[in-house]
Amino acid sequence: MTNSLSYEKTLMTSLETKIKVEKWKESLDAYKAEQYKDSFLTLLDYIDSDIRKQYGNATETSFKIPHGSIIVEIELSEALLKIKAPFLKVGNTHKIPVFRRIAELNFSPLNLAQIRFNNDELDFYYETPLHLCEPYKIYYVLEEICHKADNYDDEFKASFDVTSLYEPKVTPYNTTDLEIIWNKFNGFIAEAYEYFEYFDKERLSFFNWDVINITLKKIDYCMSPQGKLRTDIEREISNLGSQDNINIRIQKGKQFLQTLQAIPKDELLENFYVAETFIPIKSRSEIEHLKKNLEHTLKVANDEIVKADFIGATFTLLLSFYNMLYYNMVPKEVAEKTQATLEHASKQPWKEASSILFKGMTAIMNEQDLLFQTEQPKKKGFFSNLFK
Repeated sequence: MTNSLSYEKTLMTSLETKIKVEKWKESLDAYKAEQYKDSFLTLLDYIDSDIRKQYGNATETSFKIPHGSIIVEIELSEALLKIKAPFLKVGNTHKIPVFRRIAELNFSPLNLAQIRFNNDELDFYYETPLHLCEPYKIYYVLEEICHKADNYDDEFKASFDVTSLYEPKVTPYNTTDLEIIWNKFNGFIAEAYEYFEYFDKERLSFFNWDVINITLKKIDYCMSPQGKLRTDIEREISNLGSQDNINIRIQKGKQFLQTLQAIPKDELLENFYVAETFIPIKSRSEIEHLKKNLEHTLKVANDEIVKADFIGATFTLLLSFYNMLYYNMVPKEVAEKTQATLEHASKQPWKEASSILFKGMTAIMNEQDLLFQTEQPKKKGFFSNLFK
């Protein structure tokens, strides 16, 4: 394996978000001017300008907004904001383990919202006086409720006697696109094992950590899994950054990829669909924010290139690019430059790959045109129709 990892274009033709950046300052300004209701409503406009008219009542005091497997119910009065998200119905058997798990989640990772039990139903709940609805805090509450409900509903249904209270509205992919997903998914994992074999043979097994990390983030970038698969991948990515010995993390990562590889086809493909989303999974980041991370990456990669450690430099740069795509919704021009750079570096010898990646990241950092150009992706298939 004398060449860099392969690159596959994302099956999603849009990496953009509905976030309206200019509305954030308006929301903050309204809050500072003690126009608390206007501040909250403008915060909704920041998230998606269609929310108020699509999901609100005539007086804009009540909203029912779908997000994945839940509906977020918001009640707004002159004095109080209430946010509720019905979660799961608890069955009649083995309730104590459910309550124990709820207590654990309410302690951590939940910070502001809490899960309540009432009439055999669980819901996420938060309320606060309207004058304390600072935009940063309220956005965090909405994010916490939406993301934690998405993350834990499959875990609860697999482990306890619970059922969904709301059937999510999802758009399934057609058979052709699902076949593409199946092949690419397994292709990424097979490629990872080829690199494991090579690096183990060359006594460079510490690079296997990079291979696992990049492979999981390639899966996310290329095909955007949902449901339990997304939750499991997120958890494993988090484990890769734990304080465990690097060899332990690599071993667990290899075992996780084996687990993914063993999932039956029909079961795996159940995790690929488009669901309605209220709060984006990824944060929107402008170029100035991204530059802080890119600057550090370029310094590390430059030191590695100077030392002729082209494998190390390639992985440093690749991981930074995939981290950027995994954690952020990036501006269109950054996404296009990133995709072009990754495409040109794909399967190139380590030295050439590190040079291409370094030049591409430098161009993003300096807001310059790339020295190379790439063909614009053609829109085709079901994914394109979804994101026109």
